[in-house]
Amino acid sequence: METFVSYLSTVWGAVWFALYPICLIILAALFTYAVTVESGAMATIRKGLAAVSDDRRVLALLIVWGLGTFMEGMAGFGTAVAIPAAILVGIGFDPMKAVLMCLVANTTPTAFGSVGVPIITLYDAAGLEEAARGLFVTTALLELAVTALSPVLILLVLDGWRGLKGMWGWLLVVDAVFLAPWLLAAKYIGCELPDILGGVAVMVTIGFVATRGRERGNFREQLMAWAPFGFVVAVLAVAALLPPDVKRFVPTGALVLAAGFCGGLLQGLKAKRMAKLLWETVVRYRKAFLTIITVLAVARVLERAGAIRLLADCLVRVAGEAYPFVATAVGALGGFLTGSGTNSCVLFGKLQADAATAIGTSPSLLAAANLMGAGIGKMVCPQSIAIGVAAAGLGAGGSKAVVRKMLPWFAAVLLLASVVTGVAALVF
Repeated sequence: METFVSYLSTVWGAVWFALYPICLIILAALFTYAVTVESGAMATIRKGLAAVSDDRRVLALLIVWGLGTFMEGMAGFGTAVAIPAAILVGIGFDPMKAVLMCLVANTTPTAFGSVGVPIITLYDAAGLEEAARGLFVTTALLELAVTALSPVLILLVLDGWRGLKGMWGWLLVVDAVFLAPWLLAAKYIGCELPDILGGVAVMVTIGFVATRGRERGNFREQLMAWAPFGFVVAVLAVAALLPPDVKRFVPTGALVLAAGFCGGLLQGLKAKRMAKLLWETVVRYRKAFLTIITVLAVARVLERAGAIRLLADCLVRVAGEAYPFVATAVGALGGFLTGSGTNSCVLFGKLQADAATAIGTSPSLLAAANLMGAGIGKMVCPQSIAIGVAAAGLGAGGSKAVVRKMLPWFAAVLLLASVVTGVAALVF
């Protein structure tokens, strides 16, 4: 009886953590996006992005890397693939290449996606709450090489080696303006803002540079369209400055939700309509929320029963000291199976930390490797591919073609990430 009560308590704790803060943050972010769609602001944003440049490569960097990373940071759950892919197809890009570019780009942003939910889940699952700030920095530094390479991969997918001709200046600028706020936010602010600030920096820089000498459109109209997202960035930035003992009583999800409501009111939506929109968002994503709750509960029970530790011991016995070289692949397996960086961390976060302890390396490093692998696994995840195919209108058979074309990119990025993790474990 005592054992049953203990397991029941474990499940209840997992359910509560899944609901608060994880599902609350995701719901708030998705609601904010829904507000911009309902008010017509998203159509205005798309129009403004499409008018920036005549060079398709510049537009690809703006929409896939800038907007895509921003949407991953804001909402996650496929928005970073669906929205950019739909915009690209709408302005004349090849649908297949549009989907491939979005999938390739949506790797490293997963770590700080959905206003930090994956990494929040990771340090809880891996038992690294006391080292949370260090985990943020470790994750950003570990992913640095793959992140810096992402804009290059976008152009290679778009037009092969020809896509890079004459674009190295743009690529260096895009990398610099993304990585600087991304790294600084991870180190000094927290896990909520790296993707958001990096994506905004890319969009603002490309928008300013590419539109010199061109008509820049209605600035006030664009400012109003971006208002809900602007409010989110503002409230999260202010919250990050609060003392730690105060900050823990200010729920991130509630802040994002309030910002979304304020943005909607500014754009002319009625409070009653937004309340209905919030409920519609709950209903639309109820299966995703239920999946998160279930996966987290199962993972906690497996941990409580010692199954995860047993699996970690088996992996370490097989791989030995070389385990760090396969740690990223374990995370990629989780990303492929669940379609979620969050769920991959729930499944394998503790396993990675236990494996690191067993071989005498940093638990934060291998936990970060799991998160990096989860993002890479999403490149070939059926869920991510289905979202991209639907958004681009590829129709029947599109998913198989995307998988076939995506596999070489997946293998190359996973190999790079595995080598980086293995070398980092040897050096540090």
